[in-house]
Amino acid sequence: MAWSDDIEPGSPAYQIASSTNPRVRVVAGPGTGKSFAMKRRVARLLETGIEPASILPVTFTRVAAEDLHRELVGMGYQDATNLMGQPFIVSRYVC
Repeated sequence: MAWSDDIEPGSPAYQIASSTNPRVRVVAGPGTGKSFAMKRRVARLLETGIEPASILPVTFTRVAAEDLHRELVGMGYQDATNLMGQPFIVSRYVC
């Protein structure tokens, strides 16, 4: 499956996935498609030959990081096995 399959051009998910910026931060509420857009962005980067070790997708939970990894492998991106998704741990205290 190509990264752009089933994404409407011009949609927020398409804009996130197709962005050429080296870093993209997406802030949105639950159920808005952040994980879907991230999965498609990582897929696009892998399709263009970016080394998996240079991609750092950051999620808020370990489950989301594992889901991203599993779904990319399920889409046929064997390079995704070398992808290191990390949960972002937020401290209760900010100094």
